[in-house]
Amino acid sequence: MLKCADEGKKTINILIFNASNRKMSPENPHYIRFFEELKFSFFENKLGQVEIRDLLSYMNSEHWPAGTYKSSTEVNNHIHFIISGRLKVFQINPITGKAYTIFMLAGGDVFDIMNILDDEKHEINWETIDDVELLNIPIEHLRKCLQLYPDMNMLILKYLGKQMRMLEDEVTDISLHNTLTRLSNLLLKHINEKTKELELINNLPNDEIASLIGTTRAVVNRHIQELKKCGAIKVKRKRIDVSNIELLLAIAEEKHLP
Repeated sequence: MLKCADEGKKTINILIFNASNRKMSPENPHYIRFFEELKFSFFENKLGQVEIRDLLSYMNSEHWPAGTYKSSTEVNNHIHFIISGRLKVFQINPITGKAYTIFMLAGGDVFDIMNILDDEKHEINWETIDDVELLNIPIEHLRKCLQLYPDMNMLILKYLGKQMRMLEDEVTDISLHNTLTRLSNLLLKHINEKTKELELINNLPNDEIASLIGTTRAVVNRHIQELKKCGAIKVKRKRIDVSNIELLLAIAEEKHLP
C-alpha cells in the first residue's frame, strides 16, 4: 500500500498490485471475471473471444479507493476501462476553486477516451466517488487492436459518439435553461426505466449535484425543497427518490412551476 498526498488534498491510499496480479493472462485469478465484464459491458457482446483475449493481454488491473484524485499527467498515455465503482471527470478553476463535473462515469465506461483521437495534451481531472476497479491499456496497444479488429473500432466510435451527444445536451442545457430545469433534467436522465430509481447520481451530496449542473450547493438545496414540496421527489437520508415522474417531466419541459 502506497500513501501519497496531492497539493493540500487529503492523503489517499493507492493499492499497488504485485506484478503477477497485474499481468492479464489466463492464470490471473480475476481473468475470467475481467473477460466477461469487457465482453458484455464495454463491447456489448459483439466481439469474439480472440479479440477480447488480445485486448486483455495488454491490460493491467488497478484499484483506486474512494476519494482518489488524479490529474491528466498521472494517467497520460493510457486508456482506462471501469469495471466497478463511480468516478467523476471534472475541470476546476485554479483561482476561484469553482469546479464543473463534465461526466459521471461508472462500470462500462472508458476514459481518457479523447487520447485515442490525437496526441494533444488533455488537461482534465478525475476523482473517485466509490472504490473503483479498472483495467488500463497503453494507448499505442489499444490503437493496434483497433486497427486489427474493425468491430472493436466501430464500438469505440459508437461510445465516442454517445459521449459527444451527452456533451451537446449539457451545453444546450446550461445555455438555454434555468437551474431548476437543469436539475429536473439531470434526475430524469438517471432514472432506471425498469426500477424507476435513480442510478449513478444516487446518494451524491448536493455539492456534487451542483457541480453537475453548473451551479452552487445553496441553489440545489433550494430547488430540492421546491421539488419535494410539490410532490415530484422524496428525500430520505440524503437519497432522492422520484415519486412523480410525470410532474418532474413537466417541470423539466418548463410546462409547470413548482
